[in-house]
Amino acid sequence: MLVKLIVDGGDMKPGPAVAQQIGPAGINMGKVISDINQATLSFKGVKVPVEINVDAKTKSYSIKVFSPPVAELIKRELQVEKGSGSPGT
Repeated sequence: MLVKLIVDGGDMKPGPAVAQQIGPAGINMGKVISDINQATLSFKGVKVPVEINVDAKTKSYSIKVFSPPVAELIKRELQVEKGSGSPGT
C-alpha cells in the first residue's frame, strides 16, 4: 500500500489521514512519525511531499522524501506565510 502525504518538515504530527491508512496494517504509528520527522529534518519549516510504502504482511515500511514544491521554497525565501489573494500581486 502506498500512502502519499504532504507534511511539515521535521514536525509531522499524528492525524486521521495517516491513522486510517496505516493503523489497520498494524504498524507502530509513533515509529513511523518519528522516522518521517528524522528524514525530513533538513526541510524544517517547509511542507514536504512524502511517500510511505507499507507492506502489511511483513509489517514493514519504507519512506521516500521528495523535494519541496517550488511555491513552498519561494514562500520560505520571501519569508511570508502564504501567497497573495490577488492575482499579479
